[in-house]
Amino acid sequence: MQSEGSYLNDGHFRKYFDASAPIYVNNENVSAIISNIEYSQEFQVRIAKILPKRDFSACYTSFRNEACTISGNFLLQGSLIATVAGAQQFTLNADRANLVKYGPSTTKFQIARGTDLQMLSYSISEEYLMRALEKDIPATFLPFLKPSEQGFNLLEFRPTPEMRRLVRSVISSPLVGTMRNLFIEGAVLQLMALKANFLSNQVSAAGMLNEYEVASVQRAYKLLMGSLSTPLSLSDLAYKVNLGEKRLNSGFKKIFGGTVFEVYRNERLEIARKTIEQSDASLSKIAQHIGYRHYNNFISAFTRQFGVSPAKYRRHSRDNQNTE
Repeated sequence: MQSEGSYLNDGHFRKYFDASAPIYVNNENVSAIISNIEYSQEFQVRIAKILPKRDFSACYTSFRNEACTISGNFLLQGSLIATVAGAQQFTLNADRANLVKYGPSTTKFQIARGTDLQMLSYSISEEYLMRALEKDIPATFLPFLKPSEQGFNLLEFRPTPEMRRLVRSVISSPLVGTMRNLFIEGAVLQLMALKANFLSNQVSAAGMLNEYEVASVQRAYKLLMGSLSTPLSLSDLAYKVNLGEKRLNSGFKKIFGGTVFEVYRNERLEIARKTIEQSDASLSKIAQHIGYRHYNNFISAFTRQFGVSPAKYRRHSRDNQNTE
């Protein structure tokens, strides 16, 4: 993506991201609300809502004396491209969270014009991570606790619905002041625990399935996600990937944390939630798009999943947008 908008220098970008109170930015390039909460030198949280008015890029330089060298990044919506030290590049979107470790370097963030970005990031030190996890460090975390020749480690994963709900509660929290900071600290610690548990389960799950079964389960997941509006039955899905139905369900539980039906339900309801937020499509059309033939079934499922009806969720979402 070619950047045609502002290119903030290190000091300017750092001024926004090191502020203790929310910073409101509204100029010809971007509208944004950015908060940085520093709980200690080893634990910081950043929340950003950014709406670029043109293709937008910004640079942030980390320094050698910074203790927080490991960052976790979650996007509730939108996407961005990050380039570290002019070479290592990764993409962040609502379906791809990550854990990143890098040494002293400059990171360039690029966001396309019109992208409504909502992002939660936390930064921690290696010592903080080791103390928090004690002896229960997932094998996938170990590279972040060892010196790296490249000075860069990246772990990407698909956030679970529970992780997304936590991120949403942090970004949209109505609390202010000390109560807000306390709530965010607790939620981010929960998020770290969920991530560690999820990654640990993925590693152990992969060890309990042979290579063919892991590949078959992953192929089944792609088939399932590619046919949300016309779902495959469990028997059809199992037949297509040449696994037994029980083994396929077991594999889904081990790798994705739920049965085929549970994963399918959670994913399509998450798509419905995003569509309700980001479009004016009727609720009945949205229900049809994700495979619900009966509108009342969609309302019941959505309400169970998110604790509020689709209509109330849309009103609440628009009220929040109007007050920002």
